[in-house]
Amino acid sequence: MDKVFNGRLIFVLVVTLLCLYSVYPTAYYFSYIASMGSDPTVEQVEKRQQLIESGGMINLGLDLQGGVDLLIEVQTEELIQTQLGIYADDIRTEFRKENVASVVTVDKTTETITVKVENYEDKNIAQDILNISIDAGYLEADDLTKLDGGVVTLRMPEVTMSRLKNDSVDAALKTIRKRVDAYGLTQPEVVRQPPNRIRVRIPGETNPDRIIQNLLTIAVLEFRMVHPENTTQVTNLNLIEPGSFVSEAGTGLIRKDFLVEVPSRLKVGAVEYKLADEIPGIPAGYEVMLGQHTTTSATGELEVIDNLVYLVRDRAFITGKELLQASPYTNLQSLNPNERHTVNMSFNSEGTESLADTSIDNENRQFAIILDRKVISAPVFREKILYGSASISGGFTLQEATDLALTLRGGSLPAPLKVVSQKSVGATLGADSVADSVVALGIGCVFLILLLLFAYKVAGVVAILAMILNVLLILAIMALMGATLTLSGIGGILLTMGMAVDANVLIYERLREELALKKPIRAAITTSFERAFSVIMDGNITSLLPALALILFEIVEGSVKGFWLALAIGLIVNLYTGITVTRALVDSYLAKTGTFGIGSWAPFLNSKFDFMRVRMFCYVGSGIIIGVASVYLLVNGINPGVDFTGGVSASVRADVSSVSRDQLKLALESEFKDVRVVRVLNESYYSVTVTAPEGMAAQKISDDLKSILSTNFGDKATVESVETVDALIGSEFLQTAIITIIITCLIILGYLGVRFNFAFGLGAVVALIHDVVFALGIFVLLGHSVTMDIVSALLIILGYSVNDTIVTFDRIRELMKEHYGMPIGQVINRAINETLTRTFFTSSTTLSAILAMYLFGGISLKDFAFVLFVGIGVGTYSSIFIASAIVYDMLTRAEAKHGVEAVRGQRKKVRISA
Repeated sequence: MDKVFNGRLIFVLVVTLLCLYSVYPTAYYFSYIASMGSDPTVEQVEKRQQLIESGGMINLGLDLQGGVDLLIEVQTEELIQTQLGIYADDIRTEFRKENVASVVTVDKTTETITVKVENYEDKNIAQDILNISIDAGYLEADDLTKLDGGVVTLRMPEVTMSRLKNDSVDAALKTIRKRVDAYGLTQPEVVRQPPNRIRVRIPGETNPDRIIQNLLTIAVLEFRMVHPENTTQVTNLNLIEPGSFVSEAGTGLIRKDFLVEVPSRLKVGAVEYKLADEIPGIPAGYEVMLGQHTTTSATGELEVIDNLVYLVRDRAFITGKELLQASPYTNLQSLNPNERHTVNMSFNSEGTESLADTSIDNENRQFAIILDRKVISAPVFREKILYGSASISGGFTLQEATDLALTLRGGSLPAPLKVVSQKSVGATLGADSVADSVVALGIGCVFLILLLLFAYKVAGVVAILAMILNVLLILAIMALMGATLTLSGIGGILLTMGMAVDANVLIYERLREELALKKPIRAAITTSFERAFSVIMDGNITSLLPALALILFEIVEGSVKGFWLALAIGLIVNLYTGITVTRALVDSYLAKTGTFGIGSWAPFLNSKFDFMRVRMFCYVGSGIIIGVASVYLLVNGINPGVDFTGGVSASVRADVSSVSRDQLKLALESEFKDVRVVRVLNESYYSVTVTAPEGMAAQKISDDLKSILSTNFGDKATVESVETVDALIGSEFLQTAIITIIITCLIILGYLGVRFNFAFGLGAVVALIHDVVFALGIFVLLGHSVTMDIVSALLIILGYSVNDTIVTFDRIRELMKEHYGMPIGQVINRAINETLTRTFFTSSTTLSAILAMYLFGGISLKDFAFVLFVGIGVGTYSSIFIASAIVYDMLTRAEAKHGVEAVRGQRKKVRISA
């Protein structure tokens, strides 16, 4: 008699204990959050944060704990232009030293420098100067012989340009990491996304605007000397507006005709003013910079006078590179409000020496403290500064002084940054998502448990244990990998639970068939596992390969990646739980009792439906539906969401009794034309989508949306989460979606091509197209927008539909070999009927899990679950009535034309010996 505790079962028990140990911290956190309710106390919020900081649990995505997700683009093009400007300045400086009369200009459009030497006799000197930069590899020239009267064009070599861009992104990555680390936050994530983007995720942060402002500040700190006759020079050069002189600052406001309006580098959608490129009469060695001066009004309030003009040296005597430390300082005893909050700085030995020498040589002279090419303070050297310390004052608040110190300590950025995608989730909505996900998992488990117990009795208990261990293993592997669990990832686990049950159903239905042949129980169990293994393997691989490809090649990101990651892990785990765990439990139970019950309820046992007889009706019916859906999609488009068009998608928590959908939509349409407002079923939320008008940045839409809600509804409608996508990144998302679908289809077709012949492959492909167009058409017809999450759902439909089809195809292939002379129509009908009970149970369990996801999974999964529900339901139909019907028609014609042997292969020869 076999041992109850066989080696396989002992292994399973050890793995289970390890999983429980790994998952316990996460399970405890989830159960605690689920018990908090929608209005947590301060103590509960603090306890929640302590659990996160304690470690040992799976990283939670922003949608499960709130926070900020930014996709930042390093503006490398501007960096190249800036660097060319520096090279041009160096050339001008060297030409001035050698008295070479010349015109040196930078063309930002072509990213080139043009040089024209005025006097023929200076061409050799000019050529020697230019050769220094060319030999060093900084620049390359088309033809230096043109210096004898023509124009020479210089450009940056491709290798140098590529290295500069790559180095700038790496430097920006390091700087942003330093700045994020300075906040002391838990589990921040800062990663590079080639070629020039950086993803920043900060869980738990509630003020995205502050994070954006501090991360994107260029923070180039410089100390430069101000022209000794600054007041006289700016007056004589007619640089200041009449009547705007500020005696305390020694200068006045820059004339408006010297200002140019440009998009803000620090905030998308805003504008700022910069100096014109050419200002005549500036003394050699100096340049014009704008600055500010803070003063106290008659009422005691601080006033900031901006756009003051200063003539400063073109070289700094101290930069941020010499900065050793920067910290905020508050002097409550100060009588001057301007100096109440300051930033104190200390410098390294090189900076200390430079500061000392400069202060000694320039006593009682004015110098400028410059941040991001703006003079924020212009004090005077009243005394010698020998110990390498200085302070910045500018009427700061404590928060401003703290943020400036953090930015300076984080270092300077090599190039401007721009937020191209932003998502922020409030802590309240994050806690709600956790509670929703716990409920969805619980309800999904209950659905599956009831179905399994009803259908399989004792075998159902084994399947339930295998399914629970499946979930434990997924969570344990994610904990070991340091992976992030998102709300969509929980949806992936729910779907995996349904697919895990499918493995057990395949085994049990095979076992029923073997027992019906009067085989002994042990032989029947062994055969059922062996025959089910190849089908389970095929089904999981068809879904796993696309998932691995999309993750490993980083085609998917964000919530879509969370779903595919959870699904990929789940599919791998399925192979273990479906075969090893189930077999260990079955063998142990058999050793203990000598029997193994699989229930008696089989709704389609011995069914003899003639499916091929109705195939023409199915062709016509499906053709009409697909035709209507296709025409609608071609005429009206797919109704792309902000992922593809650019814009804002927000979750608005509202008092639905006083703020109706129509009121909300009307208020937003006063500012925007393309607005969609949807009430989330059984929730106090509205889903608001605003497409970006031409020329309007997504960040400005987000700011305006919040302002409109505050003005019209006060605290009765507040934004809990917001996602902004620039139109440029939206077009890239569209390209990514297309590539994703193509890759998935190619992988699936490649696998089918190896495992089955052309007829089976064509049937599967037509069924795939049928399922995707049907699900997408229904979704769009109901007025929903297509996002990357919906693209992900369509990919899952592809994988699941093929998985379902393969089960039927595998049985057809098996029966074609076993019943060589049977007509192909009878073979296919028999194969479908024999697998019909499995199809019913698998579809029921999977659809039950998705229904739980839709009803209880939170607002983020509504559309996603809806598309899955429709697609998987249609996929079950198409596997039987479309894919198999096409196989029937093609094989019937092939056998009539070429013969049975040509299509099915030669009959196996059996040798009989005495």
